[in-house]
Order: sequence, then structure tokens, then C-alpha cells
Amino acid sequence: MPEFPLAVMDRLIRKVGKVRVSRGAALELSAVLEAYATDLAKEAIRLAEHRGAKTVTDIDIRAAASRIRA
Repeated sequence: MPEFPLAVMDRLIRKVGKVRVSRGAALELSAVLEAYATDLAKEAIRLAEHRGAKTVTDIDIRAAASRIRA
């Protein structure tokens, strides 16, 4: 079962363009986003631990996102 609701994935795709969205497309987007979010969270946790913090902050998430995108 996907972590992200399929209705949300459907809306995200349709928000970009006025298209019909298959269930498979919504499922795949959910899987891809879940994998990206997991990688992002791992990197953010690593960054927080590196600075000696026990709490992941928005700054850690932003920094992790810029590292993963590069």
C-alpha cells in the first residue's frame, strides 16, 4: 500500500496539465516520491546528527534536498 494517497498523486499530475491519469501512473508517482522522501529523510537525519542535534529541522531538509538533487 502506498504511503501517499492516490487521489493526491492524481491531483498533482492533473495540476500540471489537463490530462486523464491512470491508477498505475498515480501508483508509480507515489512509489517514486516515497523513495525520494526516504532518501531525503536519511540525508537530513545524517546532517542533523553531524551537527550534534537530536531534532531534524527544516534547514536539514533543505540542505538534504540540495545535496540529493545535485
